[in-house]
Amino acid sequence: MITAPEQPSPLTSLRLRWAITALVGALLLWGGYRLFAVQWQPGYAARWLALASMAMVYLLWVLWRSLEHNHRHGETRLLSGYGAGNSMTILRGALIAGLTGFLFLPWPPGWMAWIPGALYTAAALADFLDGYLARITDRTTRMGEILDLSFDGLGVLVASVLAVQYGQVPLWYLAVALARYIFMGATWLRRRQGLPVHELPPSVRRRTFAGIQMGFLFFILMPVFSPPGTHIAALVFAAPFLAGFMIDWQYTCGRLQRQSPRREAGQLALKWLPVGLRAAAVILLVGQITGGLLRNPGQVPDIATPVTFAFMLAQAAVMIMLALGVSSRFTAILGLSLLGIQQMTVSLSPVQVMLVILYTAILYLGSGAFSLWKPEERLIYRRAGEKVS
Repeated sequence: MITAPEQPSPLTSLRLRWAITALVGALLLWGGYRLFAVQWQPGYAARWLALASMAMVYLLWVLWRSLEHNHRHGETRLLSGYGAGNSMTILRGALIAGLTGFLFLPWPPGWMAWIPGALYTAAALADFLDGYLARITDRTTRMGEILDLSFDGLGVLVASVLAVQYGQVPLWYLAVALARYIFMGATWLRRRQGLPVHELPPSVRRRTFAGIQMGFLFFILMPVFSPPGTHIAALVFAAPFLAGFMIDWQYTCGRLQRQSPRREAGQLALKWLPVGLRAAAVILLVGQITGGLLRNPGQVPDIATPVTFAFMLAQAAVMIMLALGVSSRFTAILGLSLLGIQQMTVSLSPVQVMLVILYTAILYLGSGAFSLWKPEERLIYRRAGEKVS
């Protein structure tokens, strides 16, 4: 009597997949090395390979240790495959490993200057897609959580160091890259000292602020914008992000409670402060647009060229959308992009610097009350692919 061959255990299947992942990772690293050796310099290519390989080894080590946690929440039965979500997370780790290879190297020349930014952009998109795929396929696992936590901070850290290395942001911006690790270290130290460590209240702010910071790094690593505009943007983008960690530390130490007058006051401010920010931005934009039209009365040369005319139309669109509260976060990104393009040719005026601050604040805080349409809020308050209970 012929018996069916014994099926490998889920852990054995996962370890086989791990070996295949390691092989694919090695091939990708070798391909990158060959590309840079031909298009760049063999010495730089070798240094890229060494650093990227160390990051890949870390990725594979984290993956190996988390294989035994490849089970759904509330279950103990191991799943024999990665699943679409975890596969996307592993791809994100590989992209970060490739990005790590550029540390301590000059910005690549020519078309290769786009590679670091492209790698980080792809990793950021994978960060969005992995959770979405895991939720729609019902494969959210503890392994996915471990991988996600391991790669989140590493990606921001590497991208921030590169931004400093390329001169796009000042040295102090490394505080953004290290904030998560400092917070975790300080929390561990409190526990070691026997001090109480209070649980953080649930908040969409953390995910929103982290996403905005990732978006900022995406723009900074592209060879498009340059100082001093990028240094100004670094300040206004980093300040709310670091303030969020300081607020969380107050909760951790017990100085802030989940329900307290200060917390309620903060929630009230989040409703009404953006209204004032939008109004201030609209007033400044009216001045910018009318100033451009009246700079040379009778001649109107400033709107004679199609490019200038299109730029003024875009400014007017930003002004109207902010006034009505139409997709204010996305509108703020458009406004920042316009200022970034303008800064490429002329220095920003004090009014434009103020607009940078206002746009960034709206991007972080949202549009507040009296808003006509806020589609982006759905992405913030409900994860993509999350089932409505």
